Amino acid sequence: MFTEDWSKHIKIDRSQISNQLTQHFFNLNSKLALRFYTLKPSGTQILVNGVCDVLHESLAYYVYGDSDIQKKGEMWAGLHAKDFFGPKQPQTDGKYGELLLFVLVESVLGCKMIAHKIKSLSNYSDQIKGGDGIFIGNYQVKDEVRPAYLIGESKVTSSFSVALTEALESINRFHDINNKAGFLDTELIVAQEFIKVTPINIDELYDRLTPKSDAFKKQVLVHPILLMYNTTWFGKLEKESATPEELEQAITKQLLGQDKALMDKITKKLKEYPEVEKVYLDFFVLPCSSVDNFRNSMYQKIHGVPYINALKNG
Repeated sequence: MFTEDWSKHIKIDRSQISNQLTQHFFNLNSKLALRFYTLKPSGTQILVNGVCDVLHESLAYYVYGDSDIQKKGEMWAGLHAKDFFGPKQPQTDGKYGELLLFVLVESVLGCKMIAHKIKSLSNYSDQIKGGDGIFIGNYQVKDEVRPAYLIGESKVTSSFSVALTEALESINRFHDINNKAGFLDTELIVAQEFIKVTPINIDELYDRLTPKSDAFKKQVLVHPILLMYNTTWFGKLEKESATPEELEQAITKQLLGQDKALMDKITKKLKEYPEVEKVYLDFFVLPCSSVDNFRNSMYQKIHGVPYINALKNG
């Protein structure tokens, strides 16, 4: 029933993102996982450049299916991928968070993305807003690995509390008792459409996306969730640190005891969404000095010019 190793279909370099991040803790509590990261210091600064380079290099595999890249080549895909990131104001564009989530899920969880919002879910009406990527693979459940399908959610915003609330509100759309069947069906229909341009085990993939099949019923549903948000304490540590090692140590010290505090916040907030508590949630938490700097840097990396210059030259 489950014969395909979906991790073998991942084309991005899975080691690249881990070279840009420091994982400070990984906590598990029943169906809740928390992975907390910070950007690795560059000298005595915390810069987004390295992460943006990795995301830019992964862009073609986010936008295009394997068959498109095989037919037209990696160079063609790399040159045309930016077309899906139009000249939209970076502060209102959620696609950069979706791209980061894609890289994290494929790299860390080893699950293959089979559909995403850019090419497919955006074709549906605004009343049916899709998840930030649909993935297939295996997921660690207690002492065993289980087949899973994953529907992602990414939030890049001003604070942890805002990001958490917005993410859970979005995920609750899939599980609200009045909307659940419609939203889930929409997601899976979109994923099945994507299969047509993906040269993989089509029979197994269709079964895993068809609610009436035994294969679908034997899977667990996981929501990988990216929470990226502003924090103010990086600046003080950057000023006080003399070396990259000293800055890394200062960040680690700053985060002592925060794992329990964050797990408690998530668990408490999750009580407001009883339907969401029934499935698995895997949080990727990444604070930064400025989410606007991340967005602006990604815009310039993709388009080759800052946003304001793009407008003037357009």
